[in-house]
Amino acid sequence: MFQKLRSLFGRSSDSAAESERPEVAAATQLPPAPPPKVQKGSKSYPGFFKTTKPDPKQPIRRDDRNVASADLLNYRNGSDTRKIIHDYAHTSPDLSAALWAYLRVGIPSKYTAIAKSAVDGTIDVAATTLLQQIITRMDVMPDYAEGYSNVQSLKSLSESLAKELMMYGAMAGELILDKSRLPSAIQPVSVFTIQFKPDGKGLKPVQRVGNEEIDLDIPTFVMLGLDQDLTEAYPSSPFESAIKPVLFKEEFAQDIHKIIKRVIHPRQKAKINEEMFRKNLDQEAQLDPEKAKEAMNQVTNELQTLVNNLAPDEALVHFDTVEFDVENPSNAGLASEYEVLQQIGNSRLSTGAKTMGTILGFQGGSSNIASSETMLFMKSATSAVKDKLDLFYSRMFTTSLRLFGLDVVVEFRYADIDLRPEADLSAFRQTQQMMTLEKLSLGLITDEEASLTLTGKLPPAGYKPLSGTMFHLNKGGQAADTQEPTNSGSTLNQNLNGDTPAVGRGQNKKAEVVSLAVGAK
Repeated sequence: MFQKLRSLFGRSSDSAAESERPEVAAATQLPPAPPPKVQKGSKSYPGFFKTTKPDPKQPIRRDDRNVASADLLNYRNGSDTRKIIHDYAHTSPDLSAALWAYLRVGIPSKYTAIAKSAVDGTIDVAATTLLQQIITRMDVMPDYAEGYSNVQSLKSLSESLAKELMMYGAMAGELILDKSRLPSAIQPVSVFTIQFKPDGKGLKPVQRVGNEEIDLDIPTFVMLGLDQDLTEAYPSSPFESAIKPVLFKEEFAQDIHKIIKRVIHPRQKAKINEEMFRKNLDQEAQLDPEKAKEAMNQVTNELQTLVNNLAPDEALVHFDTVEFDVENPSNAGLASEYEVLQQIGNSRLSTGAKTMGTILGFQGGSSNIASSETMLFMKSATSAVKDKLDLFYSRMFTTSLRLFGLDVVVEFRYADIDLRPEADLSAFRQTQQMMTLEKLSLGLITDEEASLTLTGKLPPAGYKPLSGTMFHLNKGGQAADTQEPTNSGSTLNQNLNGDTPAVGRGQNKKAEVVSLAVGAK
């Protein structure tokens, strides 16, 4: 009440006085978030552990699917849908190719990690330097004092998380802390072992390992879902709709395999002249039908065994009572019928797996169709895999820096997905560089932000600040070159010469005019 009265009587028309009042300043920003309360070590267990107390003297069991001899249709009898998807993602050629394509395309090799102030979003140089040290240690320099390190590199960790994301619809991990409660590694947690319990109006995650439950209601545990259904507590795999097409394709392949052996391949045909055969029977067999039948069956079995065991280089010598011939079945319309059935199966599978036919090798249309499908798949891989990994690492590394008492947030970002070679992207990189330098010249971005955009690293020692110095201003007033880097939209319909422009966008012709004038002199 007294603060309200004081603000009413102390109101001033001066805007400077208005901004200096503590009441107004406190209402324009949120209070800083408290640092997370964490414990040392890790609470979660790897997905291959079946108990929380494994015997250190016994090696972990190696599971074998016996793909060479097993009937792949038997995997449909798995314990649940997640187990079925897991098995077919490793045994089905088409579903495995779809998963492989998402991992290879959706995880670029380059990334950028920046620490920004949680108050105004500006780059924090000290926090960014610390962030890069943490990532380096987690990626390529583990704690050598512990001997063998089971910590995966950032690339391998991304592959495991993205694989979980596509197979189960979510990915999870825990930030491991050392004895000083500082970040040391990221341990992936299998979504297959995660369960949820109601906690008021929310959910409480637990990990089921054997018959025990591990409480994961901790700030260092992160779990992200893909297209989470709000009516269900658990995520679902985007590959669920591909299970039926996978079964159809496998049944179709097995049927084709049987038909090839029984119908398509040529076979030996033996024809016995029954009239001549009966005349050559003894008197008793000619009068007794049972003995005649027995004699005919004996000759037929012997002849069948002889033909089936006949080597390609062996000759057939026979009497005129038996005729041999090679039967070539005529199936004029069978090939077209198979093609139609195969196209139906391919279409259903590519649709269910959310993967374009060109990526799986199904599409046989024009290059424009293939290019469009490739571009759509790149968009899908970016949204489903790359963006989710960016968010996961951003949250993990934000928690890591806040353990040091820094009020910052981390922006982790993988490089944009592009299927063109680096040599063909040189002019496009030049365009990005010109635009970044123009912003730096105008003071729209800081030197640290420009350096991170261009090189992925902070400015080196002795760097001269250039932000806002207008060093990139075109003093000659020449118009910028209108030639722009163009892309035909096709990644498969490129000629050998290429269409890479010689001059990047934003580069004017002033230098070219000067060089021509000097040459004329």
